Amino acid sequence: MKDLKIKKLRESFEEGVISKEEFEKKKKEIEDAPEETKKDEEKEEEEPRFKSDKVLIIAIVIVVLLFAAVFGVKFLTKEMPQTIEELHLYNIKGKLDPEQGYMYEGVYSFVKFDDLWYMQLKSPQGTRLYNIQFRYGPMEVENIKIEGTLDSELFNDAKEYYVTFDPNGNDFSHVALAVADFNQHMTNIFFKQPIAACDKNNTKTCKDRPIITCENTQDVVLYVKEANATRTYFDDNCIVVEGSGLDLVKNVDRVLYYFYDMMGQ
Repeated sequence: MKDLKIKKLRESFEEGVISKEEFEKKKKEIEDAPEETKKDEEKEEEEPRFKSDKVLIIAIVIVVLLFAAVFGVKFLTKEMPQTIEELHLYNIKGKLDPEQGYMYEGVYSFVKFDDLWYMQLKSPQGTRLYNIQFRYGPMEVENIKIEGTLDSELFNDAKEYYVTFDPNGNDFSHVALAVADFNQHMTNIFFKQPIAACDKNNTKTCKDRPIITCENTQDVVLYVKEANATRTYFDDNCIVVEGSGLDLVKNVDRVLYYFYDMMGQ
């Protein structure tokens, strides 16, 4: 390194850029200066390159992460089921957690969508596929027992049925919810039309409605009764659910599972 510097200094002297005295003085300074190590030279040369390489690596990492994020989200979105039909496909393949779906009795596919349970059922002719809605899955109501006996022939042949309740009750919202759920299944799946009724005529609501109890008609009746104790039973032509709050809705779901031949009494 010193030789190179002296050589350049001599060229400056020969070209007349510096005087002989300046040449000799600077030459002596170069010769007396400590020798630079090869390591120091490499450090001077490599430091700018190292910084450049570091920036390049960071840039590559950022690009890779962005690429992974974009395609990762796309992959997850594509893989996650978005519809009830897709949920059933995943459920049948055993790809859902029990809170999302399960196969009841190894036959019936139940999946949860928007806080409701859906069951897939084919029409008797096999030409139509229903996604039937319940508020409670079968595992949540299978411990509820149904007492009594229902006239099955009467129920199967009926085109209409009465829905009756106490108009002076205190929990009309849950009574109405239970009735609405039952009617939806009867109308859409069993093709039976409900007739709104009351069990007594002492309100304006019931003025123009038939007054129906289990004792004064031979037609099919759904009787929703508010009670402190929960009970579900059949009384010949009458389907009775008793309870309070959401127990009324749960009891209705239990009766519906019986009608779908998924559960006994």
